Amino acid sequence: MNYSSTLKFAASSTLRDLLTAAVAEGYHKIGQAVFLAEGEGFFICHAEDSGRKDLEIFDNPHDAATIALHDDAEAYRPLKTAPNLKHGWCLRIASLADLHLALDLLYPAALANWRALLRNEEIATPLRETVNRQTGMYRVTGLITDEEAQGILDSLCSPGCLRCIQWTIPSGAEPPVVPIKEKEIPLLCIDACSLLIAEARRVVKSRLGK
Repeated sequence: MNYSSTLKFAASSTLRDLLTAAVAEGYHKIGQAVFLAEGEGFFICHAEDSGRKDLEIFDNPHDAATIALHDDAEAYRPLKTAPNLKHGWCLRIASLADLHLALDLLYPAALANWRALLRNEEIATPLRETVNRQTGMYRVTGLITDEEAQGILDSLCSPGCLRCIQWTIPSGAEPPVVPIKEKEIPLLCIDACSLLIAEARRVVKSRLGK
């Protein structure tokens, strides 16, 4: 990873230290949101809304949870890293601590996962391990083939989630390389989510004729 020594040093301490270093180095984007300094505080909005003057203004970092709840059509967003973040809002907040909270509500665990990446920690769980520990109605997912799993990644994950997958399908394989985007905090997937597990169950049961 070609990250600066400042970020790597900050990753050895708290998440707040990492965010402080990132802001100082000009990081301003995470997922579909941008965050920029405004006086003593910050403002956050949808990246596609930058420059708009008709945005609905919020001033409490906790409002980020409400913003992340529904898409433009007011449909519930079960996956916070889906590429359907609502437009039309601007969150004005007073401090770096509030920025940390707001970003964590928009994209849960993003900073913690990024810090783990900067620390070269192995935190991703191979898909094979995840499906093999399923019980009950999801126990059948342990029968999924590598080819079926890759098909789910291509049809469900790639178009439907902004996270960069860090886990592998078989155990022992090399993890995918995280692409470094200019001044953007990455969104990392370290474990197969419930949506993928549900789809894996459907695929296996369909193959078995159940």
